[in-house]
Amino acid sequence: MGSDRAGAADPRSFDRFAAGYDRYVSLEPAGLPRWLLDHLPTRRGRALDAGCGSGRHTLALADRFDEVVGVDLSRPLIDIARRRRGHPRVRYLAGDLLGFIDPDGFDLVLSVSALHHLDDLDAALRHLRGLVAPGGAVVLVDNVAQRPTPPRWVYLAGAVRDLPGDLRRHGWRQAAWRLRFRTGAPFLGHLASDRYLTRQGFEERYGAAFPGARFQGLGHTHALIWRDPR
Repeated sequence: MGSDRAGAADPRSFDRFAAGYDRYVSLEPAGLPRWLLDHLPTRRGRALDAGCGSGRHTLALADRFDEVVGVDLSRPLIDIARRRRGHPRVRYLAGDLLGFIDPDGFDLVLSVSALHHLDDLDAALRHLRGLVAPGGAVVLVDNVAQRPTPPRWVYLAGAVRDLPGDLRRHGWRQAAWRLRFRTGAPFLGHLASDRYLTRQGFEERYGAAFPGARFQGLGHTHALIWRDPR
């Protein structure tokens, strides 16, 4: 997570509310979605989680791969990942994704809801393609919207709409905390800094970097699935 601009002063940075964000995502369904599991390489090997945040998906990949690397710009999120989601087969690195180099390549390159934070999306997509081992797979998922930045009321309405379901799943204390977090100034300020593509824009930009890729709509997100033809 986080943008390729460092520092908590940037509204895109997760550093200011890393612990709260980790609690927030921890209340989401655990593990990897079934559709994603269906597209992972069948053989064991190496996996990269690009923009790994506090390691929720990274840790889940450890069940499927011999070696997993999670990279994120936010050092506080990486510290949480190391503390809460450590694993013998997982290595977490704090740093700019565009500066991350691995000559051995990866059998899977995964990124979930992270790439819209980057200043130069096209450069990031080319860089990720360069990290794929011959025959490897790429799964990139990111938020999409009809306008680059939805208005504030959309996020507030979503938080209220989800409250009954949160109460059923988590109980009053956790549901009330989740509502406060989602409607609080730090998180809303972060969301106001996001810039999303439309579904068509996603397929055009991502498809240019990964010719022949398949796409799948996933509610408010869109996914690219691509296999290296080498």
